[in-house]
Amino acid sequence: MTYRALIASTFAFGSAFCSPVLAETEDELVRLPGKGELRSAQDRERIQADRLKPGGGLFLTFDDDGDGLITQDEIGVGIPLAFAEADANRDGYLTALEQRAWANGLPTRDDSLANPTRFDPNLDRRVDLGEFTAVVTALSIDYADADTGLVVITHLKSSDGTSLPASETSAARRGPLAPARQDGRSQR
Repeated sequence: MTYRALIASTFAFGSAFCSPVLAETEDELVRLPGKGELRSAQDRERIQADRLKPGGGLFLTFDDDGDGLITQDEIGVGIPLAFAEADANRDGYLTALEQRAWANGLPTRDDSLANPTRFDPNLDRRVDLGEFTAVVTALSIDYADADTGLVVITHLKSSDGTSLPASETSAARRGPLAPARQDGRSQR
């Protein structure tokens, strides 16, 4: 058997058996949550949006008085409460499984908060309150209104669920090697 015939037969064999699996996988990927979709009709109505920016659903849980304005005090109270809720076994650390289960209970379908590496910069496979606080605080700074310092829920709307925090898009953090393009994106 020639090399080409061997490759062709291997491909044909693999295609015959893998095609249904690949089609299934592609369908599952299309249906994966993670675009900041609000889960409840009540939240969609209250916020007048179908989707929020990454992490936006967490801030909904911090809005104690329901006024749509998240103060620094509400964030300061909300962070340790969210961590305690996520820490199912109460050992002071979040595992990837605990984090994913916690994120699944938030008002949005948001893969950014379910991603274990999001809160674990040192990649030791566990997240302590300090690491958790640092990530949520950075998000709150990125999402805070420049004039008031408040996180305004209606400003967290995302038409496609893929808006990035200012820290990932601002000109100040692109660096000198990545000038802005006409459309405002980095050229990196």
